[in-house]
Amino acid sequence: MKIYKPALQGLGLLLVLLLMLSGCNFWEHGHEAASEDAAESVAVTAYSARSELFMEYDVPVAGEKAGFLVHLTRLGDFKPVTVGSLKLVFIPASGVPVTFAVDTPARPGIYKTDVTLNSPGAYTLKLITDGEGFADEITVPDVKVLAKGEQPTGHADGGGAISYLKEQQWVVDFMVEQPAKKDLGSFVTAMGELVPVASAEATVSAPLAGTVSTAALPFIGKKVARGEVVALIDPPVWSSGGMGQMNAAYVEAKGRVSLAEKEYERAKKLHEAKIAPLKRVEEAELALVSARAAFEPLDRAMGSVNGEKGSRIAVRAPIGGTVAEVLTGAGKGVEAGQPILRIVDTGTLWLKANIPATGIGIVEQGLAVTFTVPGLTETFETARLVSAGDMLDPQTRTLPVLLEVPNPSGRLKAGLFATAALRTGTVASALAVPKEALIEDEGRWFVFVQASGEAFDRREVKTGVEDGGYVQITAGLHGDERIVTRGAYYVKQAESAAKGGNDHGHGH
Repeated sequence: MKIYKPALQGLGLLLVLLLMLSGCNFWEHGHEAASEDAAESVAVTAYSARSELFMEYDVPVAGEKAGFLVHLTRLGDFKPVTVGSLKLVFIPASGVPVTFAVDTPARPGIYKTDVTLNSPGAYTLKLITDGEGFADEITVPDVKVLAKGEQPTGHADGGGAISYLKEQQWVVDFMVEQPAKKDLGSFVTAMGELVPVASAEATVSAPLAGTVSTAALPFIGKKVARGEVVALIDPPVWSSGGMGQMNAAYVEAKGRVSLAEKEYERAKKLHEAKIAPLKRVEEAELALVSARAAFEPLDRAMGSVNGEKGSRIAVRAPIGGTVAEVLTGAGKGVEAGQPILRIVDTGTLWLKANIPATGIGIVEQGLAVTFTVPGLTETFETARLVSAGDMLDPQTRTLPVLLEVPNPSGRLKAGLFATAALRTGTVASALAVPKEALIEDEGRWFVFVQASGEAFDRREVKTGVEDGGYVQITAGLHGDERIVTRGAYYVKQAESAAKGGNDHGHGH
C-alpha cells in the first residue's frame, strides 16, 4: 500500500527531486507487503492557532499496521517544525486512549510512524508537539478504524487542481492566510510634480557690471548658508582707479538722494503754504525716485565689498539652501542684474497636483494626501493644503492644488514627478488581502485558495479599493478560505508546469 503525490511543478522541482533521492519514500521499509486491494489513503489538513497540519495515512484496519505521515508547518513564518517530539493520541468513543510517540522529525517538518489500533470505530486524534521554543496541539476528529473486511467509504481532503508540495513551500518565501477584515481608505489618484516653495528659491544676480573672479563658484548640489559669499566680482577698471571710482560714484549718488529728499520736503511745504504749485511737488518726487534708483545698486554693492579684498564685490546668498543651477563661470563678464546662480531651500517642498473633477469635493473637506515618486519605495505624506485653483483646466478637466511637503532629510528632489492618492472616504470592515496575493491574467484578478495542505485552486475575484498594501475583495471570497498571500508566483508556475504535461509522480 502506497501514498502517491502528484507532480512536482515549477521552481522547486530540482530541490524536491533531491529530497526524494535522500529518502523521501515513506514506504521503503516493509510496507510493500500490504495488500494492493487495501491501497487506500486519507489526507487531512487541520489548523491550530500556531501551526498547520497536513497528514496522510493509510485507512486503518483493526489489528493491522497503518502508516502515518505528518507534515507540520509553523503559521508564523510558514516554515517546517524542525525539533521536538510528536505524540499521536487516539481517543476512542469509549475506552482508554492509545498513544504513539515519535522522538524527532524524520526530516524538517515531517514525522513518520506506524500505528496499530486493535478496536474498530471512530477516534479523535490529538497531535501534540513538544519542542524547544515550539509546543502545540492539533485535534483531528473522526479518524475511522475499519473492521477486517470492511471497505472504506471515501477520502478526506479531496480536490485541489494544483499540486504544490510542502517540501516546495518550505524552501521559498511562502505564506497561506485567511483574508482579513480591515478599514480601507478609498482614494482618487492624481499626477503631480514636486516644486520649490516660492519663498525658498532665490536667483543670485550681479549687483553691478564686472567680471566674475577666478575664485571657484559653488558647484551644483552644494549646501550654502544665508549670507555666505557665493561669488566675487571684479568691477570695471576705470581710468580714475577701480574701487576709488566706485566709491566716488557711491558718494555722489548718495549726495543726490540727500539733495532730492530736501528738495522734495521743501516743495511740499511751499505747496502747503500755497506758494508753489503742485507740479513742483510732483517734479521733486520724481527726481527723488530717480536718485534712489541710481543709488540702491551702488549701496548694495558697497555693502557686499569683501573686507580682505577691497577691490572686489562679494556676492552673498540671500537664503540658505542648495545650489540648483550655476549660470555663469569664472572669468566671464556680467552685467548689473545678470543671474549668477540659483539657490533652492528643499527643506520644504510643494506638491503641485492636478485633481480630477470627480475629486473636487474633497478639497473643501480638507485633503489627506499620500504620494510616491519614482526611484523611492516609501510612501510620503503632505502636511497641509497651501492653495487650490478656482477654475478647472479646460483641456484636462482637473483642478490645480498646492500641497506642502516636509522634506527634512532632503531625499525628495524638486522636479520629481509624483503619483498622489487623495483619500475620499473609508470602507469599513472590508474583506481584504495583501496586494501580492493577487495574480493578474488577461485583465482579470485571481487568488490561489488552499484546498488541502498541498493542493490549491485558482479562483477569480473582484477587487475594490486599495490602501496600505491591502486590496478589497468585493466578490469571489467568503472570508473563511485560506489563500496564498506570499509566493503566489510559485503556485502559478506549478500550475503552468502541470498544464505543460510536466507530470512526475512522487511518493513520500
